[in-house]
Amino acid sequence: MRFAVERTPVSIGDRGLRYARWAKRFLTFAELPEEPRFRRSYTLYDPDDLAGLLNPDLRGQVNRVVDGHREIYTDNDLHDEVNRMCLADARLFLPGLNLSYSDRSSMAASVEVRVPFVDPVVAQAAFAIPGRDKIRRRQGKVALKRAAEQWLPYEIVYRPKASFSAPLRAWVRNDLREVINDVLVRGELTGSGMIRAGTLDRLIADERAGREDNAKQIWQLLSLELWYRNARSMGVAA
Repeated sequence: MRFAVERTPVSIGDRGLRYARWAKRFLTFAELPEEPRFRRSYTLYDPDDLAGLLNPDLRGQVNRVVDGHREIYTDNDLHDEVNRMCLADARLFLPGLNLSYSDRSSMAASVEVRVPFVDPVVAQAAFAIPGRDKIRRRQGKVALKRAAEQWLPYEIVYRPKASFSAPLRAWVRNDLREVINDVLVRGELTGSGMIRAGTLDRLIADERAGREDNAKQIWQLLSLELWYRNARSMGVAA
């Protein structure tokens, strides 16, 4: 099965193969132990792949990030795997992404935002609920949805989750193709040796040939290149 999935394309022409993409993604973490499995399930790179993309001198930085995640994930006495994952999210993903993004975007639009689920009393109650009552089969947030049934119609509580994602694959494959060639491939990060040009070339080639789904990685690297150029222009980065 692994042999077949690894050799299955993620797109043919302009048509993306969603289930092939999901299957390949699943195989990157399915057989790992608990902590690296959870980390790999939401990160773009395996540690060795990330180290292979960056300058060899940065290998230590990659190891430090992975070690830091491991310490945060295991620094508790919870006996429930789901709750261990929830706690790691609350300590990493929530303050580092969701809350900070919401705060910045709301302030930019002069909108006041409230986050009632982050209340300590609510959080304490949530972690008292066992994982089996939070996720059942493919249904997530089970306890929350059952509580919401008292006030909301069934079709609202159990409607499919709406996505906020941007069409990155179409942008990377089509609209930004020349930008990627000019700005990223011939950019300052590859010129300085911070990013290995050969590894980047293979990443882009696999994406454009439909062999692998690397759109998010390429978008991230393009954003990093533009950020780096802006920082250098302001005298912040060396």
